[in-house]
Amino acid sequence: METTVLCLANSKKEGERCIAGIDVRSGQWVRPVSRHTPKGEVPFRERQVAGKEPQILDLIVMDLAHEGPTGFDYCHAKENRWIDPTPWAKVGAARAADLHRYLSRDGQILHSRSKYTHPNVIEAKQLALRATLELRQVRDLELEQAGGKWKATLTTAEGIALRGISVTDCHLIEQLNGGRGTSKAGYATISLGIPWEPPMENWDEGPVGWKLLAGWVSTEP
Repeated sequence: METTVLCLANSKKEGERCIAGIDVRSGQWVRPVSRHTPKGEVPFRERQVAGKEPQILDLIVMDLAHEGPTGFDYCHAKENRWIDPTPWAKVGAARAADLHRYLSRDGQILHSRSKYTHPNVIEAKQLALRATLELRQVRDLELEQAGGKWKATLTTAEGIALRGISVTDCHLIEQLNGGRGTSKAGYATISLGIPWEPPMENWDEGPVGWKLLAGWVSTEP
């Protein structure tokens, strides 16, 4: 089905990318998922827009199936939609000011107060409530490099804090690695990853879905 998507994430996943955004017709999140990769990551041949990477705030027309995978390997996500083989096309771009209508204001970010969520929390919800993507307005963003990776600590406009989550937004990572900072205020796409068990001593919680900073839109110069 032809779908116009406001792109809000172009994020690292399994050596490829995870693309996600808002279906502007329904106002609902969608995550285009490849039929040709092990965990749905989207290779360049499928995600390119006129030979270029999709950019956050692009309005992109893409052909998406009505349904996608929702099993454990996809964190029971309701947003997943199979990609059908039609080239993507950019038809415009949004502004940061346009994002306000899509904000989540729930008291918890993606179903918990910590930086991860147990799969059984997702499984206990009806499919319509199994959100694995949300947009938050951020008043303070702190970034630090640890073990060669970037971590983010953020505080939302409502005062909710989320500490030490991995940054997977490819553009932001490139910007930070190049020594260029970003503003403390903006809009953050928070994604819940496929459940994974970290190789940590005394970890006894099993595989969990880790929260990721998958997209960042600055609202300061």
